Amino acid sequence: MNRAQLGDEFAVSTPRSRWKTFVLEAHDNGDADSLIAEAFGRANVSTTDDVHLHRIAFDEPIYVDSLDGRFWSVHTKAPTSAVAPQLKSIVESWRELDWMWLPSDHLRDIWPGARPFGVTADFNDRGLARSTKGRSDLTVKARGELAEPAIEFLANQFGSAAAVSSVGLEATSEDWGSIAEAVSRDGRFVAHGEDFGFHQAIVQRVIGRYRRFVESVERAALRWVALPEGGARLEGAPIVLRFGRRIPDVELFVDHLFSAREPFRLWGIPQMTGEDTAQIEAVDLHVGQQLRFDVAPGWMRVYLFDGGCGNSIARLVSNLQHHFDGTVAIVDEGLDAGIRQTAS
Repeated sequence: MNRAQLGDEFAVSTPRSRWKTFVLEAHDNGDADSLIAEAFGRANVSTTDDVHLHRIAFDEPIYVDSLDGRFWSVHTKAPTSAVAPQLKSIVESWRELDWMWLPSDHLRDIWPGARPFGVTADFNDRGLARSTKGRSDLTVKARGELAEPAIEFLANQFGSAAAVSSVGLEATSEDWGSIAEAVSRDGRFVAHGEDFGFHQAIVQRVIGRYRRFVESVERAALRWVALPEGGARLEGAPIVLRFGRRIPDVELFVDHLFSAREPFRLWGIPQMTGEDTAQIEAVDLHVGQQLRFDVAPGWMRVYLFDGGCGNSIARLVSNLQHHFDGTVAIVDEGLDAGIRQTAS
């Protein structure tokens, strides 16, 4: 198997057997082969004609492409119902692996000029919020001509409960022809089209934009910089999230958020520092890094330290959008632009 043959497999996929690509964020320390063998099981992994392409012998074969050292593409024609649970188990078992957690607005700009044919939005704040009216839940699916106006309607009418979780689109290109692509916020792509290159271009555009946000977060991390005359200077700044709705019960909110539950993957013991403020020394279960949080009813301050993973912040933002506030913003304008609709 090589990339050309992978493209041939894509070309013969059908609407009943669509091509799937799952994007994983990986910390392989420069040795992708070892991490793939350990995570997927050495007995299941075999080499191909491409050093970066690995065949995994599950119930249905999948191919892990580690050419991009940080964002791996997992390709298959197997049913999502057969592959997704196995990948989920692997990602949750290995702290070196995580999903690509797309902010809601990233799903609104997948490819220039593409026409959406379907959109799904889902929101629930169970566990994070308590009020006299009970929890909030919203699930909306729109197809055909209703898909595009549904996105704007959700944002205008539901505000903090409007969070896009998947979008289907049709795109065309003079070089590649046409393609139908469905993209989910956890980095799953389902495609049917004429050219594997078009599919790869869409995946890489989404990854590229996501990477820019993750890396900009990492550049903002707190660090000590040595001074020529001795001593050091603190650089970077905390990442401050501003909510469009108030947290009704901060103690309940932080107890749930830092309980090591999926999808947040954060663990810590909250300390209430006031009637409605909390401080948490937390551990991100993805890479085992330490993070510090200050939480108040209208905002959250995150201290990401030098060497920390920006994917932790992307995961936090994406899941807060779907489980607490779809309008959450980052106070730093440069970082906030990284989660907004228009790609640079």
